[in-house]
Amino acid sequence: MEKYELMTIIQNGLDEKDAEKLVKTNIVGRIEKEFKGKVSFDDFWGARGFAYIIKKQKWGYYHVCQFEMDNTNASALRHELNLDGDVVRFLLIKVDPRAPEPKPYSELKSEYEAQEKKVADEKNEAKQPAAKVNKDKREKLSTIKSEAKPEVKTEEAPKDSVDKKLDAIVDESSEAL
Repeated sequence: MEKYELMTIIQNGLDEKDAEKLVKTNIVGRIEKEFKGKVSFDDFWGARGFAYIIKKQKWGYYHVCQFEMDNTNASALRHELNLDGDVVRFLLIKVDPRAPEPKPYSELKSEYEAQEKKVADEKNEAKQPAAKVNKDKREKLSTIKSEAKPEVKTEEAPKDSVDKKLDAIVDESSEAL
């Protein structure tokens, strides 16, 4: 008996519940009854999009299972999956018998999201002290600039004296002509 892992993509012409029932009867049921296999892991992922169009379809239902079966039955299973019209694609591989059982997709997804949140929190914490340091530097720089500038006081001349000076300049220039 060899240990195998099978990933199948079921056509999208069914709703999700019907696709899951189809997987349980046509794939898992066949492995156990027809091919005398022993399923140790079974996980229905649900609808997922494809990276490219396959058989004029853009998405399908994904399913992963691990099982033990005789090597001759594995080739017969490949043949049956190739003929099955509901299966868009499949991948059947041998697995190391000492390898641990895979985790369900929902568990992997929650672990991934928790890890992503942790990384984002660490990035935010790393940015905050830098922002505080930059703020302190800006405050120090503004105080240094204000201390360095001497205050220049300008007195405004009365408006009448400016007018008188302008009139005198205009008179001198008109006399020179």
